[in-house]
Amino acid sequence: MRKGRGIDHHWEVRKYLGDIALYAHCKCGFEYACSSSKRKPDGSFSFEQEITKLYLYCPYCGARKKWYNDIPRKIDRL
Repeated sequence: MRKGRGIDHHWEVRKYLGDIALYAHCKCGFEYACSSSKRKPDGSFSFEQEITKLYLYCPYCGARKKWYNDIPRKIDRL
């Protein structure tokens, strides 16, 4: 059983090799897809991703999140 709330206040946005999605990662190990595809001005599909949903807290450890990195950290492993 965990004690107290986590103290990490930062989502680390990650991009994995071979995957188009962006992931928000907490220091406790919780990770989820936080992006969706952008649309081009004419409405057609694009492969560019934008961050659309970031939780205000980590559902796993309970840490309140205040910041995130705009430029994703690239992870070169599958």
